[in-house]
Amino acid sequence: MNILYVVIILVQIGVIVYFYKKGRKPKAEQPDNAADENSYEGSRALAFKVTASQLGLNIPADATFVYGLIMDWNTGDAVVSLATYITGAANLFISTGGGLQGGGKSPEAGVAAVKLVSAAAEYADRTVPVTDISGMPAPGCVRFYFLTNKYTSVVQEQVQHLTDGSSQWGELFEKSNLVIGEMSQMNQQ
Repeated sequence: MNILYVVIILVQIGVIVYFYKKGRKPKAEQPDNAADENSYEGSRALAFKVTASQLGLNIPADATFVYGLIMDWNTGDAVVSLATYITGAANLFISTGGGLQGGGKSPEAGVAAVKLVSAAAEYADRTVPVTDISGMPAPGCVRFYFLTNKYTSVVQEQVQHLTDGSSQWGELFEKSNLVIGEMSQMNQQ
């Protein structure tokens, strides 16, 4: 395994653990309405509702265009969801609380998000259309949801295969981690 990949994965796990711990609230402070738009579930649901027209995209009716990619990564302790769009917008949500908003405000994070969604377009024909986006990946797995102007599709892979170079989806995982890294740098400044 390439040492660079190991370093990137370790840095991203550290970032996730940091925001996991930072975002945890004592039970007394958590609202009763866990499904509101400020909750993990609500924020994630809103990410899937973003349309191409809301992003200002004018796509011909006969074309299928990937305008967004949502990655759900089950780390075992939490699910980390990264929502990215072709416009450079990016948001990170963690099921235990916390996350990062406004990734597109950082030029570096925005460029990384555009590169990720552009790369996703090359993989879209290898995915399966899906209507139910409520399920989560198994522990140690990642799901990539491809948002297009016509449908949403999905693929799931084990993190082990994504990091050891044996998965065809490894490029998307790498690029997703680059977006997360740029967003965490933006947040630290």
